[in-house]
Amino acid sequence: MTEAIATHSPLARLSDLRLAKAGRPILDGATLDVFAGELLALVGPNGAGKSSALKCLGGIEAAWSGRIELAGRPLADFPAHERARRVAYLPQFFAPHWELSVADLLDIGQRRGLTALRWNAIGRPSPAAGDTPARSGGLLQDLELSELLERRFASLSGGERARALLAQALITGPSLLLADEPIASLDPAHQLRTMQYLRQCRTETASLVVLHDLNLALRFANRIAVMAEGRVVVCGTSEEIAASGILTEVFGVRFEAHLTSWGRALLPG
Repeated sequence: MTEAIATHSPLARLSDLRLAKAGRPILDGATLDVFAGELLALVGPNGAGKSSALKCLGGIEAAWSGRIELAGRPLADFPAHERARRVAYLPQFFAPHWELSVADLLDIGQRRGLTALRWNAIGRPSPAAGDTPARSGGLLQDLELSELLERRFASLSGGERARALLAQALITGPSLLLADEPIASLDPAHQLRTMQYLRQCRTETASLVVLHDLNLALRFANRIAVMAEGRVVVCGTSEEIAASGILTEVFGVRFEAHLTSWGRALLPG
């Protein structure tokens, strides 16, 4: 399902990115371009540095060295509120400290990137006229959240939580979504629907997505970046990655290729 993307000017660029914790290198010269209009999958074994790369680009990690650019400008040049408006970060784990409903969560998401919030008497952000989750009815319908708006986040299933968090990340239409294993807690049907949705909305919001399911990466991503030992060892189309043998080398598992209705699938041999 690979489609051509415009690669003349990257939306985001990581160059020679380095990060260490407790004297141990986490990122060791990672370099990667993300282009507008693409769904870019980031794969690799545990400890390869995938989540850390996302956190650096999203401004979550601060102690990195190297260079990060967004729309051709150094990331440090962006005020925090502007970066938050342009880049949405979807963490692997999220545990709110307050009793939030899905509507509350989306209200907060809609105000991402604003320099100031107005709060009402009960401690919720005060919605501006016409500024409600109902404006994003298509998003709620696509992620099957319309009936969950008044439900408390703590009462949701793992899959419902994952879909609510994805909606919060996308509700303002950021130019780039950084998603760390967004389908990990979803059943197979919702995994497919979520990946289809990310691919569908990539013209408005490009996505850099950490995935452990290699076949979903092969099926839905425009390109796949393979990380190992803190570096991006290769980045290419799904066809190039599947045919290269790099996944066998990186994961230490022999994969057998099988032709499916959507393209080449890989199974551990």
